[in-house]
Amino acid sequence: MVLLAFVVGGGIRRQEGRRLGYVKDPAYRWVGVSCLVGAVLGAKLGMLFYLAPSELWDLGVRATDLRFDGKTVLGALTGGYLGGELGKKIASVRFSTGDALAVAIPAAQSIGRLGCFFSGCCFGVSSEVTWAVHQHGALRHPVQLYESAACAILALCLWSIRKRERPPGVLFRYYLIAYAGIRFVSEFFRGEPQHHVGPLSYAQIYCVVVAIGFAASLPSAFRSHRKATSA
Repeated sequence: MVLLAFVVGGGIRRQEGRRLGYVKDPAYRWVGVSCLVGAVLGAKLGMLFYLAPSELWDLGVRATDLRFDGKTVLGALTGGYLGGELGKKIASVRFSTGDALAVAIPAAQSIGRLGCFFSGCCFGVSSEVTWAVHQHGALRHPVQLYESAACAILALCLWSIRKRERPPGVLFRYYLIAYAGIRFVSEFFRGEPQHHVGPLSYAQIYCVVVAIGFAASLPSAFRSHRKATSA
């Protein structure tokens, strides 16, 4: 399922990159490489979301707390985003490149979450709903399928509006905001042990910050775009 997700996501990214004209710049390929490297590193470092503050001090002597057998989507997205921005700086790419990923990522995530369901990872909380599945010794919410369906719907929605006029990079911000909302809700159904601040997990707090931050950037992006197109 991971391989299929890479194939589908990569195919959509290539198609969108051609449509948007990104591939005309030879340096664009290095942005993809830097995104991939950042995503891989971020996926592992993102496991810090699952450590209590007191445990962070022990990382030097207890490196296994990073759970090197696991990875997290939130960390991968953060690392990929930062890696892409760094790659653009190094390769002197001066245009927004995120829109080529706006549909590709949720499409790949939808497939990847099916893999999570089949392998039993990222399982849900115990439940007696009629559609509960038996995982990890109990009947649980199939939260992996919830997120898979939500990501598929998000991918289809973004695909349907991808050709509309808007500032560069805004379609990708739509994805980030929407996925932050999806993940915020799905966290309530996740059964893995997590640390909380009040009623919210670390991951949920991070999702709120991301959604607010990118939503707040939209008005200025549209204003700048209007000025540029009217000049």
